[in-house]
Amino acid sequence: MNDYLPASTLGWLDLDTTASERVDTLLRSLEEPSTLDVLGLGTVRDAFADMLSPGTSTVQTRLRYFIFLPWIFQRLEAENSPRASFASKLREAETRLIERLRHLGANQGVIGFWARGGLKRMPSEIYWGGLGSWGIRRLDMSIAQYGQSAPAPRSQLQRDDDGNATQRSASMWAAGISEPPEPFLWPMRQPSPQPEDGIDFDLLPDEARFLTERIRHSQSDSLLAVLSARPGLSLDGIDYPWLVPEPELLPSRLAEVLHHARCFSELTLGPQLVYNLLLAREANQEFRWDTKELEDDQLGRLEGWSRLIRSRQGVLDQWADHPEEFWQILAGYGISGTTRHFWNDSIQRAMGDPEGFAKDPMVHSLIRERERRLKSKRARLSYRAALENWHQAPVGGQLDYRWGITKTYLRDLAAAGVDG
Repeated sequence: MNDYLPASTLGWLDLDTTASERVDTLLRSLEEPSTLDVLGLGTVRDAFADMLSPGTSTVQTRLRYFIFLPWIFQRLEAENSPRASFASKLREAETRLIERLRHLGANQGVIGFWARGGLKRMPSEIYWGGLGSWGIRRLDMSIAQYGQSAPAPRSQLQRDDDGNATQRSASMWAAGISEPPEPFLWPMRQPSPQPEDGIDFDLLPDEARFLTERIRHSQSDSLLAVLSARPGLSLDGIDYPWLVPEPELLPSRLAEVLHHARCFSELTLGPQLVYNLLLAREANQEFRWDTKELEDDQLGRLEGWSRLIRSRQGVLDQWADHPEEFWQILAGYGISGTTRHFWNDSIQRAMGDPEGFAKDPMVHSLIRERERRLKSKRARLSYRAALENWHQAPVGGQLDYRWGITKTYLRDLAAAGVDG
């Protein structure tokens, strides 16, 4: 192994709000242990997640934030909040929202439950992209641009070729959002809310209808939209989106996306497990760390994975024999050539001998080179100092494409008792 010299940076050109939101999503994903992308397959994972559940992210929690936030923004507009104080007033309102939700307790989806006013990433930042994706936010601008736009009501002017204003376009927020309850978060001068003053995540029927309409209107081809129209469907115990009941009722295009997403998810698990296995063995050899428990666990999971591949051998063989169909589904999502080559080489080895996959020297070489290409001197399998910073915890797991948050949102809709 070589010495480790930490020297890496990340930069991008902020060309538009869509690109900015994608970069923000990428940076957030790098902070989430359950989604660490050690083999550089996150672009494929996120592409399928966006097809199935657009507007969601793994750091979102509860559906009613899609209602709370427009209420806050509309109130700031109504108050004609000055540009200079818009950001501080927004933060003050969101801090108050945290306080009014804290009575629900920990692990109930309250963003900022522990950090409270010290929270770094407020709900508005987490949900801003989703508000746009679902058409609840109608204008294409960042939060910063929104805060610096003209006083309320914030909307954009349509202009002619010479730049002259012709008419006012649509307002920032979609019609149909219900009025907030009184007093909600205002007036701000009131004392900190008491538990009996709290609000909760239970959607009212008109709120559920509004969100369902927005999802189905803006993202009609998505799994989220299709399932939101079936509020009585039980998803208890359904661990992956391709296992939804009555799959024959899904549109053919969506069924095709789920097929490709499933095959990719099942085959992707093998390389991730081998990566963890190689880390455990490397750490034992280099530092004499006791990694036997981790190694045994990954070997056991690899045995289960090989049985899974064998049980679906016919379907996966046919899928792997026609990679052009898979990559066509992902056209436009910016999947790099190196990612394609790594994946194509990996699945050929996996399909050829799933039982021997973990012992295959070629597989080891592919994984080591892939990590080195992605991480340079932060690659743990290649640089001793990088390995020394490893916390001895496995990374990755079978991909479910944000299915957890999707199920939470569908449960929130179903609890409102509104027919599809």
